[in-house]
Amino acid sequence: MRKLSFLFLSLCSTTYLLSQPPQPLQSYSVNPQVLPAELDKQVCISGMKYFNGSLFLVSERCPEIFLLNPQSNTITGTINLQVPQEFEMEGITSYQDKLYTVSENIAAVYEVNSQTGMMKQMETSIPLPAKSKDGNGMEGIAANERNNKFYLLRERNMDKTKAQIYTFNIVPGNENNSLSLKYESMIELPLESEQWRYSDICYDSANSRVICLKSHSKGKLRQLYIESVEIDEGGNLSIETLKNIPTDNLTLVAAEYKAKGYSTNLEGITVDNDGNIFIVSDNTSGKAKCDLPAKEKTILLQLKKE
Repeated sequence: MRKLSFLFLSLCSTTYLLSQPPQPLQSYSVNPQVLPAELDKQVCISGMKYFNGSLFLVSERCPEIFLLNPQSNTITGTINLQVPQEFEMEGITSYQDKLYTVSENIAAVYEVNSQTGMMKQMETSIPLPAKSKDGNGMEGIAANERNNKFYLLRERNMDKTKAQIYTFNIVPGNENNSLSLKYESMIELPLESEQWRYSDICYDSANSRVICLKSHSKGKLRQLYIESVEIDEGGNLSIETLKNIPTDNLTLVAAEYKAKGYSTNLEGITVDNDGNIFIVSDNTSGKAKCDLPAKEKTILLQLKKE
């Protein structure tokens, strides 16, 4: 009798769970932020990281990182980078108390000394994919301190059918040597056509996921999406967990600001301690002249949890 009662309760519980609607995903409202005039110059921002209460904005072609207070939207400092001659920084992250960037032109990961701006190239167990003739290469970086992993984004593969996220294990260094990275795995994110691309990633520790910035560009029309890939207990990514993160009119808001002279070539993404997402645009093509005004202004969008 007890076995029958237990079986009946189990069946009832299963039926109840199956009858419940799926839990809705967290959605976000889009709030454009007013930036200081310094970021309307040809600064060419290509990556962003929320770190120690500030937004660290790294430039693609200017050897500089800007520190932005996200409460007042004021620049509170800069880091002048002592970079190699051929550099093209495309993303920024933090691990423990240091900053790290990834370069596309000569594919490499660098450790940044935030006090002096000096940079050390990190050793990787495999070469990073080189930049293609079409300009596709390493485009984003995210560090996972919980599992001691680095995730590196490749914008598109050679035939432009997939983006790729590489997972590297962090190998501790000593007092004289930087960390090194040991390759572990790679997942591929499908691209519907050559007009699609992934431009940055960030690590969301509160939700154990990597957040991805994706766009579709055809002519002047640009569609924008945020996606996520879940991280398992070992720090690994699975393509089967790829899903869209709902946002409130992200593409429409960006199009509205495009008409006002802002760039919507969104290149950097990060998440703050409250779970709000920030996205920033790259406002320069060609060779940046960092002290001159750009044709388009830099836009910063805050995606606030609803």
